[in-house]
Amino acid sequence: ACSEGGGGGGGGAAECRLCLQEELDLDDSDGSTADDGRLAYPCNCSAPVHVGCLKRWHRAQAAQTLEERRSLDELVARASICEVCGARLVVTGKRSRPLAGTAICRAHGGFGKVALRRVPTLSRANRNFSEFSASEGQELEVIEQDESGEFFRVRATGAQRYREEGAAAVAEGWIRHIYLEWPTDAQPLAAAALPAPRRPPAYAAGAEAASAVAREEAPPS
Repeated sequence: ACSEGGGGGGGGAAECRLCLQEELDLDDSDGSTADDGRLAYPCNCSAPVHVGCLKRWHRAQAAQTLEERRSLDELVARASICEVCGARLVVTGKRSRPLAGTAICRAHGGFGKVALRRVPTLSRANRNFSEFSASEGQELEVIEQDESGEFFRVRATGAQRYREEGAAAVAEGWIRHIYLEWPTDAQPLAAAALPAPRRPPAYAAGAEAASAVAREEAPPS
C-alpha cells in the first residue's frame, strides 16, 4: 500500500474502504490501468482506498452535481476532499505545506465570526458549511491549502457555533484566505503566492448581468 496522502496502514492485509476488497478487479474495456488497483492512503483516514475506486467515486460526485444542478466549483471541491476526515485527497506526490503553521482570523465585521466550510467551495449553500466558526482575533492552526490556493483548512480550539450558543473543544474546516492574517515573516510570501479572491457564483453572475444591462443601456458612441 502507498501512503502519499498522509494516512497510514496497520499490520495485516489492507482492504479498500469503498469496495471492501483487497484487490480490485480491473477491466481494460472501461479504461482501467494497473495503477487503478493500487491501494493508497490519500487523506488522514486510517483505511486505504483503491485509486480506481476513488475515480469511480469522483464520477458519482459529478453525476450527482449535474442531477442537482450544483456549481462546477462545488463539484471540484467535493471531489477533492474526503467526506470523512475533511482533508484533501492526495493520491500521488506529497501533501503541500501551508505558508505558515498559524494565522489570525479576521472576520471583517458581521458577527465577528467566520463560518467554517466543510469543503473549499465558493458556493454559499448551507450544506457546504459546518455549524462552527472561527472568531475575530483567534489564532488558528493552519493545516493545508486547497488546490485553488484560495482556501485553507484550519483547526480552531474553543470554536464557537456560528448561529447558536455553545462551542466545541476543537473544530476543523476550510476558510478563505481573505479572513486570515499571516505572521509577519510569512506576509511577503502570502502577498506573492496567494491568488486574488474570487466572487461567489451568484455574485459573479449578478455582476455580469449588471454589466450586460449597462452595455445595452449605454448611448451609442
